[in-house]
Amino acid sequence: MREPQSSVLPISPPDEAHDPPPPRPNVTERVAGWSARHRKTAVFGWLLLVAAIFIGGQALGARNLPAYDAGQSGQAERTLQQVTPGQYGSYAESVLVQATTRGATFATDPAMRQATAQVAASLAALPRYATGVKTPLSADGQALVSKDGRSALVTFSVPGNVSSVDQAATTLQHTVAGVQAKHPDLRIAESGDASIGQAIDSSLNFSKAEATSVPITLILLLIVFGALVAAGIPVLLAVTALTAAIGVLTIVSHWLPVGSSTFEVVVIIGMAVGVDYSLFYLRREREERAAGRSFPAALRIAAHTSGRTIVVSGLTVMATMAGLFFVGGGPFSGIALGTIAVVGIAVAGSLTVLPALLAWLGPKADAGRIPFLGRRQAAARPSRLWAALARRVVARPLVWGGVATIALLALAAPALGLRLGQPAADVPKGAAAVRTLDAIEQAFP
Repeated sequence: MREPQSSVLPISPPDEAHDPPPPRPNVTERVAGWSARHRKTAVFGWLLLVAAIFIGGQALGARNLPAYDAGQSGQAERTLQQVTPGQYGSYAESVLVQATTRGATFATDPAMRQATAQVAASLAALPRYATGVKTPLSADGQALVSKDGRSALVTFSVPGNVSSVDQAATTLQHTVAGVQAKHPDLRIAESGDASIGQAIDSSLNFSKAEATSVPITLILLLIVFGALVAAGIPVLLAVTALTAAIGVLTIVSHWLPVGSSTFEVVVIIGMAVGVDYSLFYLRREREERAAGRSFPAALRIAAHTSGRTIVVSGLTVMATMAGLFFVGGGPFSGIALGTIAVVGIAVAGSLTVLPALLAWLGPKADAGRIPFLGRRQAAARPSRLWAALARRVVARPLVWGGVATIALLALAAPALGLRLGQPAADVPKGAAAVRTLDAIEQAFP
């Protein structure tokens, strides 16, 4: 009769002198044991699950729900949204039409009036991005001409329910630039809330940071592990966890406000926990092999210890981020849910696909070693500082726990006098929208 399979990772025969007797397996070791025995199912199943979540989110599409404040102001904002749907949270924009020829005014220069009419017509052709267009050509538009007559404004609003404010601002600026090209003797430029916001987003350049985070992370992991394959495993887990989390966020955007800031926070935390949890596993497994353990025994010990650490760490992060639900209003609910999703996915991947990959690769996990660096990093060395600190903490947990609690309370004390407000935006001074805004303020003080 065929013997039933064990629920733990297979270990070496008893004659391996360096392999300790296996302790009672915990949940993380049982999960890792199943993944190690069904390595192909775990790895390809994980990739198919990530692809399904991401494709499902893209097929459903994203929505741009308004983010309301907490408390009574949030109730007022919801009422405004019901009364004027699509107009709440709109972005005020202005197009400056200014004469550059001495003596030219809006009343005497037909080119200024023609350019103003062309700007208004171009904006009216984009009702999705521009509403409520007003010009000085209308009967009530006298206030849109400066006192000296050399400047005129075309005002409009970008609706608050557009899918992407930055995309709307870019489209509108290209439209205005087209009118400017027809009138080189005039200054025709756009500025406002949407344009300034786009300038701020461009100066922060999160897209470039996201694009460079993966190669920089890989370089740092190459320095840590000294082997290409071992360095690529944490990046693979982090990228797949992020891909699945983006799909979850796209689906969640139909019920909660999810903005660009939500995705940026998820990318930062997702890369951090994905790499961090992989380091727990890989570092412990390499330490055990460096101590003389066989590969199966080293993987079993890593699953028993580091796997439990990953679960505790992940639950701690998710519980902490769940506190944002109590803040209420704004983008906090979306950030909380997105962060919890990416951490949970990273934990699930660390407990399943990571041991499956290590069991599949075996000693090949150290393949692609970098000369000199790879040889030096292959044998992990324990830290004397952290080992000594850990021994003292474990010996007197109440004392050290009390000291840590007091320190945390001291760090959190300034929050008792916290005054909430809208911080001043660090707008790049050289941006075209900023220069146009300065010109508008000078013409219309």
